[in-house]
Amino acid sequence: MSENFSASDVGYHINEDFATNDAITDGLVGNRSWEIAAISGGADTLTYETAQGETFLRMTGGGAGDGDGTALSLAADKYSFSQYGGEIRFGVRIPNITGNTIASNNFRIGFADVVTSGEPVVGLWADCNGGVMEFDCASANGDVNAAVSASKLTSSTTLVIGTTYDMVIKWSGNNGNTDPGPASAQLLIDGQLGAEFNGNVLLDGAETLEPVIIHWADTGGASTLELDVFYYEAFSFRAK
Repeated sequence: MSENFSASDVGYHINEDFATNDAITDGLVGNRSWEIAAISGGADTLTYETAQGETFLRMTGGGAGDGDGTALSLAADKYSFSQYGGEIRFGVRIPNITGNTIASNNFRIGFADVVTSGEPVVGLWADCNGGVMEFDCASANGDVNAAVSASKLTSSTTLVIGTTYDMVIKWSGNNGNTDPGPASAQLLIDGQLGAEFNGNVLLDGAETLEPVIIHWADTGGASTLELDVFYYEAFSFRAK
């Protein structure tokens, strides 16, 4: 999945495929040792799975109460964005399993400064609210968000249950801040542009955040809704 670059080209490079010998526990999820934070009253059950030549992490609602879920994160507030560009790539699926639904099945994947289902103050991420996709960027300097429109989705807005999607978030350009951050960002779904911010990203190069994979359900009661995450990759180019 990685671009053809060397370690000297990037400020950081994260690559996760959720295939490891270690048992799942807090601070030891996947190859990168993601931390677990329970959302509301009960954390998801996390399991490593494989099928059809792919490995993936299955996140299954704990069934304790409404709003429950799990946030996975790496190195709290140890990452930042710059004007030199970068990408986040991930593969995700709401599996077609008995009892699982698109409705009330939510996720947030990208970078953020919170490990809850609450809105981040700083971040750049893809947001799924009951299958409906949105693209968001938050900064102390101001927030922007955009509805997703991509023909590969139901009504161009909504994920299809049982379908695996490869999503890419790209950022680029200089927004002119004192500590420059990116000016623009795009969300691609299976190679198709779904949403973009063109010249209005206000993220500051001094704002800190972390990689996040967050899943929760808001069915109005206890639930065991499921999400599959196949991989997470992110890299930030440095000045050359």
